[in-house]
Amino acid sequence: MKLFLHLSGNTMGAHEDLKGHLVIRGGCTEVKSVEECDVVIAVCPIVSRAGTDIEAALQHLPGYKPVVLVVLHHTFNPDEIVPDSSKIVNNNKIILTVDCLFHESRGGLLECPRNEAAVKDICRTLNIHPETPSGFVGVCMCLFIWIFHCIGEVKRCESIVTEIITKTKS
Repeated sequence: MKLFLHLSGNTMGAHEDLKGHLVIRGGCTEVKSVEECDVVIAVCPIVSRAGTDIEAALQHLPGYKPVVLVVLHHTFNPDEIVPDSSKIVNNNKIILTVDCLFHESRGGLLECPRNEAAVKDICRTLNIHPETPSGFVGVCMCLFIWIFHCIGEVKRCESIVTEIITKTKS
């Protein structure tokens, strides 16, 4: 599947995360023009009102290809409740609308169930099957991911202990 990313504003790097999910894990290819692509991934960050920003993004969609609209909601809260943008989208080119949460301090897309579901919806709609490593490579990758997870948990615990010690000394 060949993808063209169309950005309708400053995504603060969230589109790179999305691209990583689709290109690296999903085996898609990013192309540089609409003419080369199978589908346009339109990324629309909400900066004022969702309806206004989405309408403006839809007016500037390139070409005639099918479009997956990814609406980005700026928040640091992974449990933020946001409106379902698909209810206000009425455009024949749009084959799917998903809502994602992002924040620049978190490096783009937040790690949360909403974003995981959005990526799964995109993959399902585009009939993309993320590659799952198997055999020795799969075991090594799982082990590698587990080790990094453990290191992250140790660092998180260390910062909590440091905070407690600092409060105790005060």
